[in-house]
Amino acid sequence: MLLIMKRSISLSKYLLLLFCLPLLLGFSHNPKYITESLEYHIVRKDETLYSISKKHKTTVEDLKRINHLDSNKILIGQKIYLQDRESTAEFYVTIRAIPKCGFHLVHKGETLYRISKMYGLTIIDLMNYNHLSSYTIIPGDKILLKLGSETYSQTPKKVIEKSTESPKTKITQDTKYHIVKKGETLFGVAQQNKLSVYELKDYNNLASNTIFTGQKLYLNPQKNSTEKYLKKPKKLSKNEFKKYGLIWPCKGIITSPFGLQDGKPHNGLDIAASNGTPIKSVLDGEVAYSDWQRGYGNVLILKHDNGLMTVYAHNKKNIANKGEKITKGQTIAQVGSTGNSTGSHLHFEVRLQGRAMNPQFFLP
Repeated sequence: MLLIMKRSISLSKYLLLLFCLPLLLGFSHNPKYITESLEYHIVRKDETLYSISKKHKTTVEDLKRINHLDSNKILIGQKIYLQDRESTAEFYVTIRAIPKCGFHLVHKGETLYRISKMYGLTIIDLMNYNHLSSYTIIPGDKILLKLGSETYSQTPKKVIEKSTESPKTKITQDTKYHIVKKGETLFGVAQQNKLSVYELKDYNNLASNTIFTGQKLYLNPQKNSTEKYLKKPKKLSKNEFKKYGLIWPCKGIITSPFGLQDGKPHNGLDIAASNGTPIKSVLDGEVAYSDWQRGYGNVLILKHDNGLMTVYAHNKKNIANKGEKITKGQTIAQVGSTGNSTGSHLHFEVRLQGRAMNPQFFLP
């Protein structure tokens, strides 16, 4: 009996040593990742984002951008990607079919990027369909998810979807309105009356979402209320385009101009240049978007004063980060061939008040 007890104790010691040995050697019984790769780095004990960036000859900013990190905090066993990659839409949201109505009603907390992932579209698709003059969207906005009957038009697509009648026939004698009560918001009034915020603002010529108690809000179109969505953009002379003072984003040869290409709209210029050529900001501005987009590869979108936005696509590398203030002539990216591209070039767009314009009108 005593012999059996001694053997049991010895066996227990052996099993305990077998369990603890990997821990003593720095291994885990349940590692998060065990496969090394040239595409990513597995975080080890005492490593920081800074030490990893130095080891792989990159920057902390690039690692944060590539891995969608909001801070420098990382965990042991975490997978840190070292280069840009195309993420699947399912990584962010569940992809779904475009509804029959053809638009998405923006809810609280949604961004243009999230909506693009929801429907398998790109940011640039949504800009084209909606002629967006700002990257910012608010609850109640209607975001068109496909083109209408016109395949290539300078006419805004932000129209009233509830009717195909002309603005004049929509104006009726039976004017409906809502008197704002204490605590009500524009979004709440819009939802209550089955309207979008931008329709309500349009009907009442509101420049912001601010309303006050006792205010009368019209609930149907008033005289000239839809003109800003239906009228064609004002024609500008060549001198008026030049006054914005744009510079060329990079040196190169234009291989594909603005306009219809094989029956499809091409909303920018394709400028062929060597891989890694610096891309400059054409004006002072702020980075509205800096990430990967299906088809366009690495994309940068800058917003400027006077209702201008510029787009830089197929970049080898985005240098500027979202929210960063940019000065005219500053290097923001490098020419590359990411996304659907047959060679190293920059796809460059200029948008004025949300409409894609020929960049050559603005360039010197």
